[in-house]
Amino acid sequence: MSTIEPTEPVDPPLVKRAIAEVIGTFILVFLGCGSVVALTGAVPGDAGALQFTGIALAFGLGIAGAIYAVGHVSGGHLNPAVSVALTIIGRFKASDLPAYIGAQLVGAILAALALKGVFPDADKLGNNAPAAGVSNGSALLVEAVLTAIFLFVIVSVATDRRVTPGFAALAIGLTLAAIHLVGIAVTGTSVNPARTLGPDLIAGHWDGWWIFLVGPFVGGAVGALAYQAVRPDRD
Repeated sequence: MSTIEPTEPVDPPLVKRAIAEVIGTFILVFLGCGSVVALTGAVPGDAGALQFTGIALAFGLGIAGAIYAVGHVSGGHLNPAVSVALTIIGRFKASDLPAYIGAQLVGAILAALALKGVFPDADKLGNNAPAAGVSNGSALLVEAVLTAIFLFVIVSVATDRRVTPGFAALAIGLTLAAIHLVGIAVTGTSVNPARTLGPDLIAGHWDGWWIFLVGPFVGGAVGALAYQAVRPDRD
């Protein structure tokens, strides 16, 4: 089962779903990381609150739009941590997992390449890294906790039939925006390994890269399992 269940009785072919994941992840990373480059370079002085709010909205609105656009095709995972977590709880086929993760990484890399073309002088492309004074342990904890919250919401609104249909993408987008408001000052907020690895690869900055793999994967699994434990339709 995917994040947003396709309206067709049978899922589209895997190749079409993978292409949809490439496009959806591209949209998310280009808009979200693009806002980081644009706002941090264009907003002068001590405008941190404005920058944080704009970046959070860009990621939240970007993922909502991407899910509405491709969710009926691929489920709109757009995040390896989401695909892995859904597989762990039996809501996604393990055989499709490599194709989805590969597609998400391709989408993120293409988005980072496009951003480098738009902002050729940018040294960083919205790369994640622990902030000054933040230990690796604290960064890992915040990424795990924020991803757990993210997956708890995703599993609830996208897989539980008791939730009002049609609002999953909006709820996911609002949650991602709120998550960024908490995490930007700590890690830049990843909660998505593809979103981190794309800019890291193209910009060549690998600060604490392992944090943004381990934290989201572990936190995502915990969040998904937590909702499974409380879901009302669970056997």
